[in-house]
Amino acid sequence: MNEFSAIINYIEEHLEDNIDMKKIEQLARVSEYNFQKIFSVLSGLTLGDYIRKRRLSKSLYDLRETDEKIIDIAFKYGYSSSESYSRSFQQLFNISPSKARKEQHELTIFPKLSIRVQIKGGIQMNYLITNKPEMMITGIKESYPNITVGQASIPKFWDRFNESDLFNQVINEKSEHSPNTILGICLPREGEAYDYFIGVYTDEKTTADKLETITLPASDWAVFKAVGKVLKLFIKRIKIFINLSFQVPLTLKKRLRI
Repeated sequence: MNEFSAIINYIEEHLEDNIDMKKIEQLARVSEYNFQKIFSVLSGLTLGDYIRKRRLSKSLYDLRETDEKIIDIAFKYGYSSSESYSRSFQQLFNISPSKARKEQHELTIFPKLSIRVQIKGGIQMNYLITNKPEMMITGIKESYPNITVGQASIPKFWDRFNESDLFNQVINEKSEHSPNTILGICLPREGEAYDYFIGVYTDEKTTADKLETITLPASDWAVFKAVGKVLKLFIKRIKIFINLSFQVPLTLKKRLRI
């Protein structure tokens, strides 16, 4: 998890200035889309939410421990006005910045994330690293602006697909030599957006109006086998424990470092 720790440290060092997503992508050594997805699974927050809450928590320290004007603190943490900063602050802490400065309230802050991954359980989980040649897949897709929308929409997408005429159209495109498998594939786009593709292995590009064909380049693949409800089974087999210390009530004191 060295890459993850490096990214968390990079974010901490740039809470008061621009956080470059290209730099995060470089540190993660995966695409921005894939890192956003990993971060969301591990922390239960989107990356944007984590950065916002860290900035607001740091700003709370500045309100209590410095004489900086509220407008200057707002600009310092990336807000375009004191009004937008106050709205965001109120939403997180249920108190205005001016009251937080004047009154000693017990407030919930969001400290820097730290992570510890532990593999648990006596259940064996087999996997295989294999090289696969270029693959052509024909099917249908939907586009989603972020992971949250996708997670809510993909099951409904499958239901519509299974109940529509497109099911048979897609099945008829299947290569004779490929397994009887219908695939669900996430394809990253710019930022947090991605496409979700339902399809089958095929030998040539489709000519059907409502279908399309994508090509996956030759690559090494990690193959995991899971029978049943895949997500629940996977989570059951690999338990991820995260030391977040999120949402810990405390009253800010002098010299407290967030």
